[in-house]
This record gives sequence, C-alpha cells and structure tokens, in this order.
Amino acid sequence: MNALRLASRNVHQAARLNVQGKNDMEIIDQTKTRGFQSSSLLLTGMSHDATDGNFKELVGAKEPIIVDFHADWCRPCHVLDPIIRDEVKQSGAVTLIRVNVDDCPKVASEFQIASVPCVMAFKGGKPVDKFVGALPKNAVKDFVEKHAGRA
Repeated sequence: MNALRLASRNVHQAARLNVQGKNDMEIIDQTKTRGFQSSSLLLTGMSHDATDGNFKELVGAKEPIIVDFHADWCRPCHVLDPIIRDEVKQSGAVTLIRVNVDDCPKVASEFQIASVPCVMAFKGGKPVDKFVGALPKNAVKDFVEKHAGRA
C-alpha cells in the first residue's frame, strides 16, 4: 500500500513540475522520495491474520509476537478471541497474529498444533512460551503482560 501511495505521489509531483524536454520517467526518477524501509514490520497493539505464505515475515518482526492458533469450529477459540484481542490492544507492546489451523496447515504442522486454541509467544522469530485452552481473562492478561515486558 505504501508503495502505491509513493508511486501516486511521484506521478502527481511529476505532473506539477511541467518540465519541457524530459519524458515522464526522467521526471518521476528525479522526484522520487525516499520511503521508510525496515527489515521488519511495526505492528504492535494490532491483530493480523496470517497465511502459510506470510507467517514467517509476521513472526520475524522485532517486537514481541503472540500467535493465536484457532479454528472456526472451535467454541473455546471463540471465547478466547475477544479476550486476547482486548489484552493485546491494551498492552500496545505486543502484536497478535491469528492463525486459522484449517487455512494454514503448513504452519500448524510446523509447530505441532494438536489442540486449539493454542497461544504461543514469539521473540526473534522463535517460540518462547505457550498455553493451550481458553484461560480466564486474568491469566490471559498476565501472559500478555509477561511478554510485553520482553520488548
């Protein structure tokens, strides 16, 4: 999305320059602005749905990550979902990645997910802690706060 925004801005800047004797590509090259580039995403306090294709990129972010392995047919997952989303949002220091085990079988098998919900904390792309099942709100809050402090 940012790349599209940058490209659009560059085209508009080129149109405003009205330079005689230069083609559009020369003008666009001259007006390019340097965009923010980072090796990892900044996602803290947000929830994102992962796929088999983007999971490694999402989990590889520098900030602490909490991954919620869930399924649409799982009732405890539906109970846990609003609790964990709320706690991650309130913490503002961790990111929630949601993985539907039915849609992402490669990721689920890589981490040997046998029961859902399964919530894992990641730091530096590696799992550091987990719990299985729908825990009470206070326990989920403690889990999120514990890993928010590892930033």
